[in-house]
Amino acid sequence: MLYPISIQTYLSNLEYKKYARHIVLDNIGISGQKRLKAAKILFIGAGGLASSSIVYLASCGIGSLGIVDYDRVSYSNLHRQILYNTEDVNRLKVDVVLDRVKAINTDCSISIYPYMLNENNCEDIIKSYDLVIDTSDNFKTRYIISRVCYLQHKVHIYAAVQAFEGQLSVFNYKSGILYSDLYPENLQLKNRSCNNLGILGILTGIIGMLQATEAIKIILGLGTILSGYLLIYDALNSSFKKIKIQTRQIRYIPNNYYISKLNESNTINSKKILNKIYKGEIILLDVRQPEEFCIQHLYKAINMPLKSFNSKLAITFIRDYLIHRKIVVYCYDNLRSIIVSKILYKHQLNHYRLDH
Repeated sequence: MLYPISIQTYLSNLEYKKYARHIVLDNIGISGQKRLKAAKILFIGAGGLASSSIVYLASCGIGSLGIVDYDRVSYSNLHRQILYNTEDVNRLKVDVVLDRVKAINTDCSISIYPYMLNENNCEDIIKSYDLVIDTSDNFKTRYIISRVCYLQHKVHIYAAVQAFEGQLSVFNYKSGILYSDLYPENLQLKNRSCNNLGILGILTGIIGMLQATEAIKIILGLGTILSGYLLIYDALNSSFKKIKIQTRQIRYIPNNYYISKLNESNTINSKKILNKIYKGEIILLDVRQPEEFCIQHLYKAINMPLKSFNSKLAITFIRDYLIHRKIVVYCYDNLRSIIVSKILYKHQLNHYRLDH
């Protein structure tokens, strides 16, 4: 359990009525509802992921919320960021969130930070909270969150969405894996904006609610926490899959093992492989979904979706039929190709990732 019951935490008569369906649950009860009220949760970002998560956490009795965001509401936000409406366009998001949360739960204390999280302010902001829900949309911010949560022993609940797919994990839970284990910084990943790539609006709500669920489980000490695994949701196939994240933390691995393992999966430029693809020396594995592959794909690419790599048949096929050629893994956003790369590492299969 993350929080002890504070003798200073009490529930009013109105709160007993509001949270009656929680209180009657054996695994929550009065003591659990007090834990929720004592909890302090920080959101980094107030966009689509945060919208559904904030609504449910405020509604379920979380006692304190912090919101970091410097952006203003725009019309393009409205199809997925359900906290806002047309009347809010051009207002600071944190100001709107403050109004909405107070309308949902007057007992919820809310602090707003109308600026970007950076190296200079992150430690002072995060130290006041028990756990951090990461709803940011760029790699730099996520690395900052990961580092500070590790240094301050805070739980980091991560999620990301794109197109029809979302992913979720819990980092630094009981000194567990970090975000930098999943995506090491030296990979130098590039941000892809929802404005450019598109996003199914309702997807952000689904993944945001899953983040809120993990937060509640951690606070109450219930169930199995999504630590050490990446949960991937595919809206087109209505499917969930969990992938084990391989630990790559330098502090646990001696003799520069961390660096040498990353170097085994060299990135390769598309210009360097064009002739080799024509000659049949390289097999290009496109790890996107079949629907994405059919719309557009690279010349002579073979479609092997990420989920197929959990099958022994896929690994056997690669080892038996493709091992004599150079294997290049490709995905337009790099994220799925990195996950596949980790799986191929596990099975000691040499390969490259296409840098495009």
